Amino acid sequence: MSRKVTFEDTLRGLMGGQQEALLRKLFRAAGDELGGKEGFEAILRDELAIQLVDATIKIVDANGRFIPLKGMKSGGDYVEPNRRFNLVQPQVNPVAILARLQQFFSGQTFVSVEEFIRRAAELLEQIQTMKQMKGLLNGVYFPICLPQLDASDYDYALERVFLDAVKRSYEEKFPIRTFTNYRANTLKGNVGVVEESRHGQLIEKMGHGPVVGIYFPNPMQGFSIPADRRLIQVCPEGFLLSGAIDTATAMVAMPEVLARDVNTPVLDCAANTWQSSEFSLDFFASDGGANFDNRNLDANENYSGGVLFVGKFLQ
Repeated sequence: MSRKVTFEDTLRGLMGGQQEALLRKLFRAAGDELGGKEGFEAILRDELAIQLVDATIKIVDANGRFIPLKGMKSGGDYVEPNRRFNLVQPQVNPVAILARLQQFFSGQTFVSVEEFIRRAAELLEQIQTMKQMKGLLNGVYFPICLPQLDASDYDYALERVFLDAVKRSYEEKFPIRTFTNYRANTLKGNVGVVEESRHGQLIEKMGHGPVVGIYFPNPMQGFSIPADRRLIQVCPEGFLLSGAIDTATAMVAMPEVLARDVNTPVLDCAANTWQSSEFSLDFFASDGGANFDNRNLDANENYSGGVLFVGKFLQ
């Protein structure tokens, strides 16, 4: 039987700074400088009562889509998503996902199946504890593993490793379709990583070992790419805006989900620039193939930035 925690136990467990912070919150609630002292005294006389309310500012709505930030403008920063362009939550089989990644990223180092399953489960448990973020689990998601790789030469790794794996995986899954890289021979020296996207943290971690993450392909559908970059900044530690390499990894793992047909949302690589700050990159599908190309930064009802969760404490 667990022991009851008394008021005295709780008070002793608070550091001095926490005690002061608690009193300051109470002072502000009681009226701040215009009546805080009187409010305190009224509480002590039982003339005022304290009521706790949930003050969590939700970042994601019940559908798994990000909520526009204060100051974001409809029509500029975001538009309503076109629900005709949608994804379907797959049956998640970690064993099959990892096997497919190992098959098409031949020669690259991944975690074991046991570790992949364990780490993916731990990440999902972390998200479940976050009031602000657990709504993401109402959208489409699945675990992925990025290989241990020096991706500091980003455009080289993207073209020679990741896009090559996407092509082979996609065309194996859909034998009568083709994957086209419209940016072939134009990536070298032209792909940038936006600092505020947090995508650089992923590149750094990949240099030390394989990185397991939970990938959310379209929680930002309808937002502009600059809005995507602002949204990721209000997310807790461990949430990274997706770029080309993690989106490509997810495409290798589940092309039947992310490149199903023409009604699949376009997957923005919002963490990246291409040639200049005015352009980014994306993956898009049709009924006859899948493609990699560049795009401008405008909000579009069919386009979505993705998010990768790698944990509160980066692996």
